[in-house]
Amino acid sequence: MSPEKPDNRKGLQRKRIDLRKNRAPATRRKHFTELYRQGRDEKLDEDTPLSERVGKSDLTRRRTSFEPESGLPAPGAEVKLGRVLLMRGHFVDVDIDGCVRRCVMRGMLRKRLRDEHNAVTVGDQVEVNVVESTGPGEDKPEGVIEAVRPRHGVLARQHDGRLQVIAANVDQAIIVSAIQMPEIRPHLIDRYIVAAEAGELRPIVCVNKADLDPEDFCNEFLDVYRNIGYAGLRTSVTRNEGIDELRAILKDKASVFVGMSGVGKSSLLNAVQPGMALKIGDINIVLGRGRHTTTAAQLLKLDFGGYVVDTPGIRQLELPNIDRGDLEMYFVEFVPRVATCKFANCSHIHEIGCTIKRAVEEGQIDPERYESYVRMFTDELKGN
Repeated sequence: MSPEKPDNRKGLQRKRIDLRKNRAPATRRKHFTELYRQGRDEKLDEDTPLSERVGKSDLTRRRTSFEPESGLPAPGAEVKLGRVLLMRGHFVDVDIDGCVRRCVMRGMLRKRLRDEHNAVTVGDQVEVNVVESTGPGEDKPEGVIEAVRPRHGVLARQHDGRLQVIAANVDQAIIVSAIQMPEIRPHLIDRYIVAAEAGELRPIVCVNKADLDPEDFCNEFLDVYRNIGYAGLRTSVTRNEGIDELRAILKDKASVFVGMSGVGKSSLLNAVQPGMALKIGDINIVLGRGRHTTTAAQLLKLDFGGYVVDTPGIRQLELPNIDRGDLEMYFVEFVPRVATCKFANCSHIHEIGCTIKRAVEEGQIDPERYESYVRMFTDELKGN
């Protein structure tokens, strides 16, 4: 088998151009229709077509040529490495050597949108051809994204039947909930933990608005996660509680903040780094839900070291492609016990002699965590 030839058409657009005159095919005219109209049909037999057979018209005499896309640099120019900061419609803000450039994606990357919700996402390391824009107008690209470097540390979900990567190249997911306003949702936290574990991120559970917790339910709730090895953090912006601990967790790390609208993600970041001035919103008192203030994920650089991705609030999280037979491995308290189940393919739901179910009955596994597992197994992953 002969080796594959390199594709020299990378980054080029197809264009139809005129054929040279000596390459145009001759047109055959046999005047069948004219003979018929003149009444000379004796020269036609029943197999003769009653219309002229002509060659290609002038509109179809074209051939395909490959040329650089209009207004974009040709491949082969110097490529620089940058990090994606923000997605704005067709434009992508990329940090290249400390300079933010407004870039567009090469057409070959947009083809990935058939299978993925976003071909490029916040946190991606991308290869960019820099464009020096001339003339007025804010719609001119300042760079062209040619390729996306391999990702690590990904937080993703399923959205409209396609995979949506929320953030890439991050080390940890700060899962923020509020003790009240909006009400805490343990099952949503567990979904975020599974998505983080699946993307090889370190999950950290943060319960905010501790000033609304006179009975200290925060620590009781967080102990469920601390007892199975996860970091748990209690915070309050109004009391400046837990802010120093959060700053230490974020230092020199790439992190992503996730959670429902109104839990205080942007407020916490403003407290961690005064002067960041992220927009914050109020709670809808009637519905008990937060209003969207962060409309798009954005990568922010921390003055004390590290990066953080601030994301819009998500009320429902559909897990990325996870086979339901593998779900048990993302519940860390299940892992040391599954080998002792009676059946190798135990679902831990209806089987007799299941070690996981017995651990729940004996109080070794938290019932809320087990209920989260059952809901994910039977509802979201039932089609896998």
